[in-house]
Amino acid sequence: MPRALLILLLLLTSGVLAAEPLYPALSAAAAHRLRQELWQTPPSKKRVALLLALSQDLIAKYQRLGTPLDSALIYRQQAQTLSQQLRDVEGQIRSSYTLGNFWLGLGKTAEGKKLLLQGLTSSTQFHYARLEADGWYYLSETYTLSATDFPKRIASLERAMALYQTLNDGERAAYTLKTIADLHLQQGKDGLARAELLQVLARYHAIGYRRLHYTYDLLSVTSGNLGDYKEAFRYGQAAIESALASRDTTDLNLFYCRMGSLYRVLNQFPDALSYYNNVLLRAEKARDASSVNDALILITEVLIAQHQPQRALSLAQEKLRQYPLKDPFRIDSLNLLARGYLANHQLGPAELCNSQLINALESNRKLISRRGLLLTAFMRAANIALINRQYDKARICLGKAAAQKGETYSSTTERMLLLLFKVDSSQGNYVAAIRHQQRYQQLRDSVFNEKRSKQLAGLQVLYDMKEKEHAMALLTKQNQVQQANLRQREWQRNTSLAGVFMLAVVLGLGYNRYRLKQRSNRLLESQRQEIAAQNQTLEKVLTEKSGLLEEKEWMLKEIHHRVKNNLQIIGSLLRSQSIYMQDGEARAAVRESRNRVHSMALIHQKLYQSNRLAGVPMAAYIQEIVDHLLASFNCQESVQTHLAVAPLEMDVTLAVPLGLILNEAITNALKYAFPAGQAGNLYVGLEAPQAHCYQLTVRDDGVGFAPEFEPTQSRTLGLSLIQGLSKQIGGRLLVEGTSGVHIRLEFDQTELVAHA
Repeated sequence: MPRALLILLLLLTSGVLAAEPLYPALSAAAAHRLRQELWQTPPSKKRVALLLALSQDLIAKYQRLGTPLDSALIYRQQAQTLSQQLRDVEGQIRSSYTLGNFWLGLGKTAEGKKLLLQGLTSSTQFHYARLEADGWYYLSETYTLSATDFPKRIASLERAMALYQTLNDGERAAYTLKTIADLHLQQGKDGLARAELLQVLARYHAIGYRRLHYTYDLLSVTSGNLGDYKEAFRYGQAAIESALASRDTTDLNLFYCRMGSLYRVLNQFPDALSYYNNVLLRAEKARDASSVNDALILITEVLIAQHQPQRALSLAQEKLRQYPLKDPFRIDSLNLLARGYLANHQLGPAELCNSQLINALESNRKLISRRGLLLTAFMRAANIALINRQYDKARICLGKAAAQKGETYSSTTERMLLLLFKVDSSQGNYVAAIRHQQRYQQLRDSVFNEKRSKQLAGLQVLYDMKEKEHAMALLTKQNQVQQANLRQREWQRNTSLAGVFMLAVVLGLGYNRYRLKQRSNRLLESQRQEIAAQNQTLEKVLTEKSGLLEEKEWMLKEIHHRVKNNLQIIGSLLRSQSIYMQDGEARAAVRESRNRVHSMALIHQKLYQSNRLAGVPMAAYIQEIVDHLLASFNCQESVQTHLAVAPLEMDVTLAVPLGLILNEAITNALKYAFPAGQAGNLYVGLEAPQAHCYQLTVRDDGVGFAPEFEPTQSRTLGLSLIQGLSKQIGGRLLVEGTSGVHIRLEFDQTELVAHA
């Protein structure tokens, strides 16, 4: 059977299992917001939930769209570890579900089922009804679509639906019922599936749920299977409109294909081609080579049916060059080209492509699931051999085609019987030929009658739809003419009334204008004199204000200058005092105090030297603090500094505590991180990831804290100052000391205002 016909039958008879996830996938913006929130969330149950949400979203997108798994397993492992530390049973259950779905996505059903059962058992034991409902739903995914597993799969879904109903979760209960209806559709129970889907639609309408396109699509499939083409077309169009209205276009290509296939079955080739071309355009826009290839298969089949084989082959060759498939075996490309060459009676290239296709399918065990395509290739090989009068080869190819399992479509048997009839007739096996001809005719009559009955019903629906559209267009045109006549008469009447009204208005305005002009002239003269007097007063006030502002700026600069001088005097006094000290610890304490005074003096120096008194330039300020402390500890040669400071200006009320925090952090690093003159690196950074939000980082690659040292319990003056100043500005402080010491302080202007 040609793959296009196989795709066509699948589109008309299969559901959309897993097309819509149980929990909708996150948009790119929503996922980014969750990652940002995760970065700011400390260890807690909320952080566990964020990690699992990100992990599950990546797994769902991988299962549905084939996108990379990225950090899905890392997020899940962090959630598992943290939930165990917090004794968060709910988080541990969700972690089991997430890892189970991860293994299911990779095709490791046994490992996935084991973890899902663990989570389901725990959710039942601890009475987490929602988690138990989710567990039964996830467990249903572990069963195959075989006849033996169908009841188990449906039973799991029914238990999940019952729990969702108990929780009054109408959306999840309706979704689960839709999944059950999809399975009944897979079993061929179209009537039951349709009744369940109508219940789903009613439930969704009752709760105001808007993403109805997946339900509409399944109703379109069941209606088509039942021969109700009117409803099939109606629901198919509704699925497309709902997807576009809700901007959930993930499966829009599938909906277009469904509609195109309905028209294709009814031999309405132009309409079918219109929908297939929509699929091709979307696939090209997305640079999705696989979707381009699937659209090409359907489009070329329609073109061949319209007796345009050369156009079909040219289109296939052009698009395969533009969008090559990432397939080392070139299976789909070879199948498409072989079909196109054969339709154009180019037997040599057709036979070559088809032979390569057969060799690839037979020699690679990974492609065992493509037996349907192998059957198609053997049938095509038999047809080519028959045309070339290679009857023995044709019979061998037909025997190999018949040996393939799992192909039950009657059209395949019909074509095989026809080819066998031709081979037997050509070789003089007339008895066998007559037998094959009789079986072929019987099967053809049966299929033809059924197909013709459906086509007639479908054509009647199309005719009714066209008539209805024509009648609506005629009524619309008549209504437009009537509306135009009414608008013209109303316009004429309104124009006459407006003319009379406007004449009266103009006369009244003319007289009023004359009176107003006289009064305005008098008012303008008095206002002009008043404005002149006010201008003189304003000029005097502005002159005085300008002088006051200049005096204020001078005084502020003078204050900063004097404060800087006083602080420098204090520093000089401390330095002089340290000369006469014999105790090393006392001298070190005085030196550190002198450095603190110096960091505050620098701020006032910067404000005195700057033309702006509102803010301290932090880049130059931090550079000078680092240089001064390196010189103070005589570490210029041994310690390499790395500064990454954004060009920021900060208010003095924020710059002073920051300078002291920097002074203490760098002092601790220079004193303890590099013992005995050890060489090392010191990193200082200040950035603003968001407006009014800042992050200060001081990090070294030195010896770090001692194993028994706990920063939060320390009572040293330096760390106490850092912690106290951090609280003063409303900041969030993090101190780590495993590989060197890493101090990170996050703060913002709003927090500072709140603490002020």
